[in-house]
Amino acid sequence: MLMNSGRTYKQGEQLYYKESPEYSEQTSLCFINPIDLFTLGIEEGENIEIKTSTGNTVFRTVACYDLVPGEIFLPCGPYANFILPPNTHSTGAPDFKTLEVEVRPTERERVSAWDLLEYEGGTRYDAPPEGCPTISLEGDKTVTDVLCPLCGCVCDDIELGIRDHRIVSCQNGCLLCNAKFLAKNRLITPIKKTVGGWEKVSYEEAIEYTADVLVAAERPLLFGWSGTHGEAQCIGVSIAELIGGVIDNCSSECHGPSIMAIQEVGHPGCTLGQVRNRADVVIYWGSNPIASHPRHMSRYSTYADGFFLDNSFRNRTVIVFDVRKTETAKVADEFVRVRSGGDYAVFSALRAIIQGKEDVLPKSVAGVAKEELIRISRIMLGAKFGTFFTGIGLTQSRGKYKNVRNAIELVDELNRHTKYTLTPMRGHWNVYGTNQTFTYMTGYPYAVDFSHGVAYYNPGETSAIDMLSREEVDACIIIGSDPGAHFPRACNEHLSRIPTIVIDPFPIMSTAVATMHIPVAMTGVDAEGTAYRMDAVPLWVQKVMEPTQPDDARLLSRIYDAVRKRKGMPQIKGEDAGVFGSPVFSTEK
Repeated sequence: MLMNSGRTYKQGEQLYYKESPEYSEQTSLCFINPIDLFTLGIEEGENIEIKTSTGNTVFRTVACYDLVPGEIFLPCGPYANFILPPNTHSTGAPDFKTLEVEVRPTERERVSAWDLLEYEGGTRYDAPPEGCPTISLEGDKTVTDVLCPLCGCVCDDIELGIRDHRIVSCQNGCLLCNAKFLAKNRLITPIKKTVGGWEKVSYEEAIEYTADVLVAAERPLLFGWSGTHGEAQCIGVSIAELIGGVIDNCSSECHGPSIMAIQEVGHPGCTLGQVRNRADVVIYWGSNPIASHPRHMSRYSTYADGFFLDNSFRNRTVIVFDVRKTETAKVADEFVRVRSGGDYAVFSALRAIIQGKEDVLPKSVAGVAKEELIRISRIMLGAKFGTFFTGIGLTQSRGKYKNVRNAIELVDELNRHTKYTLTPMRGHWNVYGTNQTFTYMTGYPYAVDFSHGVAYYNPGETSAIDMLSREEVDACIIIGSDPGAHFPRACNEHLSRIPTIVIDPFPIMSTAVATMHIPVAMTGVDAEGTAYRMDAVPLWVQKVMEPTQPDDARLLSRIYDAVRKRKGMPQIKGEDAGVFGSPVFSTEK
């Protein structure tokens, strides 16, 4: 069968409770057409074994009529990635979608996500929650206009209620936003792996250990950064340059191929405000915002009131292109089902129709009838202002960055007749920020290698998944991401064999493969800094509480200083402190 993986709403609710049984439950589901259940001779709810060349594991079946027979859908997480081969085809992003798998009934029972990480060489961390290590600026209060540090929408209208030094209510946010702000399973102190368990250590010991690891490493990797603010990202780049390491961000596994396409043919983008106020045709291609960006449609597209659109809901046409009938497709005006891996062909067909060359097309293209393509192209051409929102359904399936390049070239064709833009649906709240800060400091957006003393960039060679699968990396810092939940099995197996330091407020799947976990303040709660929304608009994410832990920038500054000391370099003081002391990058108001 063909496997596709992606986000689900229930999986997203558990992002900050990954140690819970609910997270294991939601990420070990397999959505499958009832016809395939009948062919396998099993009932819904029974277990199946899914196998690839990498390995096999067990999932619980969920009947889903929105899938075509012969295809299955897995929520993204440690179960789907346990069987994922690490091949990226020189793009940095593996085949999270359109992957051929074997499916068979099984009597085996499912294991927990921690069990999978232990099998990969990790050690579970199942200590009881330690609570939230923050105190409020004052007594009980309500804070308005808070920015949400969850997805690329970075919604700026969140209202938080604070009582007894805790966030007790969250208004206006989606369920994913609520889950993050109300999470109470933060770590209080650093923990270090021992034989068969964990022990608490001081921040000083954790910083010294991290500096020792980085100085001793010959091929260190600093990965993640999409879940932290821009000021910390800048310090991370400085550390990578100082140690001659590689720094990579989450783009390499999701929208890195989009960036590769943009580097070839440009980016016809715009702000989300332009979409909200002007777009009368909105196209989601390979994206399911109801699951991944729950407020995107209500704030910026389908249900948003636009300045130039009276009664916007009736004046917008929403079209969804996808391999399955997603929640977003069910509320769209038009749904076009594309055969898995056929996006490039459909883009090409639409370009031919717009150029007046529909006679060269066959009766069907990637499962889409020629007549339907002609009808959809007329809707596109009839727009006064149209926009494409492209998702990882394009970047993680066959074609990868060439899919996005063809999408941009389709936008170019449409712009000969009307006005169109294209925006990648960025996932993490500051993943676009990583591309901005990395490019500002190095000239390259991700996968930057300093081993030769200058910045070098070559996805497929210097991207994290490729380096880990080739076992090049001999030390790793993980910050603002969770490769334990989202990297292929081979990568996690290697991480478990090398010194790996996780910097994160919460216990995550990567904790299992780490040798040290250092908790920090959480941006948007007790830390603040710069974020870039999915449309590249910079926003200042404020804190609502005073921290009792260092934020990412302060912790990384101390690590940077410790590395310089070990290298016998003079300590930076005063105005010469650059990113660590200048007003430009200071997080002080």
